[in-house]
Amino acid sequence: MSSVAVRVNRRFEASAERVFDAWLDPATLGRWLYATQGGQMLRMDVDPRVGGAYAIVERRPDGDAAHYGRYLEIDRPRRLVLTLALDPQARGDRITVDIEPDGDGCRLTLTHEMAPEYAPYADRTERGWTTILASLARHLEHPFSNTRSPREGAAPMNDFGIVTAPDTLRIERLLPGPIERVWAYLTESEKRGTWLARGEMDLRPGGAVELVFHNDRLTENDAAPPPKYAKYGGEIQSHGHVIECDPPRLLVFTWGEDNGSDSRVRMELTPRGDEVQLVLTHSRLASREGMVDVAGGWHTHLGILADRLAGRTPAGFWATLGPVNAEYEKRIPAT
Repeated sequence: MSSVAVRVNRRFEASAERVFDAWLDPATLGRWLYATQGGQMLRMDVDPRVGGAYAIVERRPDGDAAHYGRYLEIDRPRRLVLTLALDPQARGDRITVDIEPDGDGCRLTLTHEMAPEYAPYADRTERGWTTILASLARHLEHPFSNTRSPREGAAPMNDFGIVTAPDTLRIERLLPGPIERVWAYLTESEKRGTWLARGEMDLRPGGAVELVFHNDRLTENDAAPPPKYAKYGGEIQSHGHVIECDPPRLLVFTWGEDNGSDSRVRMELTPRGDEVQLVLTHSRLASREGMVDVAGGWHTHLGILADRLAGRTPAGFWATLGPVNAEYEKRIPAT
């Protein structure tokens, strides 16, 4: 018997290129693809090339939901073909996404081909894809609307960083602008010292990077550091060098060369109206434990940065780091 095909159509008020790219961007897939209200994205591994694999795992109230597959065809911005399975070893169903320009926007046709024995689930599958495409439309219209500070309420799932490769973590924040001011808080010693670490940066390829941390003095009315991090309460120095610098939009530098680390930090800034999108990617992390520590640290430091830029008094660094690290222990999958 032939396969059963489910088709869903939707028009988007966005270009074909923008809609196509949304399917392959690991930084934003977790906002709409297989994402449910109240879920927590645990894993987002995406290798967006023909033959590359993806794995998306979300924690839901009734258990973890995992989706696996491979990319079979990538023809930007017209067609994307991938497989979809609930088991990483399964062959999976075939998903074809066709996109055609339509005036100022585009029209998308999604075809889900499944084995004949799953025909009774065709209506349910159609409803599921209709919901997912509606989420994509909302994301394209308001790409950063669900990114907010934890002090504004319970942190949504996408406030947390996402694992985009076995050794890579990515975190996004939307910060008060303008971009030049945010850049100054990333690169100038005194301003950076209010949220991360002071120290000089020679902003040219090969230039020295000095980071002098003193987390005990970073915020007021703080708690004592958790026992695990007690030794990091005083002054800690870290050194690296600049790999790439394009003011005020891009800074890439090595991290922790003193300890033999080969990891890299990439900070990208993009104006979004009166605000600025910061995408921070920390790659070449050597272990899961190191990734958990880095994730909790960046999450907490970036919260302080957002507060400083907004003129708010930040919550205590150590008081925030403990619960945040505990959450990343749950979210970052064991290797």
